[in-house]
Amino acid sequence: MGKIEKGKAGYLSEKKRNNLIYTIIAFAVVVAVFVAGLLIFKSRNNYMTLVSVVLVLPAAKIAVGYFILLPHHSCSGDLVKRLNQEAPQLVKKYDLIISNTKKPVGVQACIITEKCICVLTDEMKTDQKFFEKSVFDFLKNEKLNVSVSMYTDEDTFMKRVQNLSRNFDAENKEHTDRMSWNAEGLMHMCI
Repeated sequence: MGKIEKGKAGYLSEKKRNNLIYTIIAFAVVVAVFVAGLLIFKSRNNYMTLVSVVLVLPAAKIAVGYFILLPHHSCSGDLVKRLNQEAPQLVKKYDLIISNTKKPVGVQACIITEKCICVLTDEMKTDQKFFEKSVFDFLKNEKLNVSVSMYTDEDTFMKRVQNLSRNFDAENKEHTDRMSWNAEGLMHMCI
């Protein structure tokens, strides 16, 4: 089984699992070097203790990567099926963590058109206006002009997706190109 790309369903679950494994391995190496120094030199005062202390820094960096992902949730398979049925011609991204200046926001699903980006999150405490403005400003710096909408209710999100799908002209090459550029620009914001 291959690696799941960022933006595909299941990416966040795989990334969490891999980061947890890397964190465990990194700290196991730190402990192994320290214990080996104790066994060989029969004292903590040796160069292997120094090496293990220095190895804590990269291990901690790996652990931080895991803890950033921990509070965010993956998209359900049911939602993926519904979005594929309702909007087959629109760009869909799943399991994203979008960064901003305050704190990262976990996004279960994202629909992208030539004019609009709609995201669904289950994080109720997220500042909706701040999130929308930060994504809008980031994409504006990338020379992309799109409106950004954030939803916490799946039914409202699906109604918006249905409306966007009905109004999208898949035959217009300029619209499909702009949709691709918007998707690529949004992915630059993701962890």
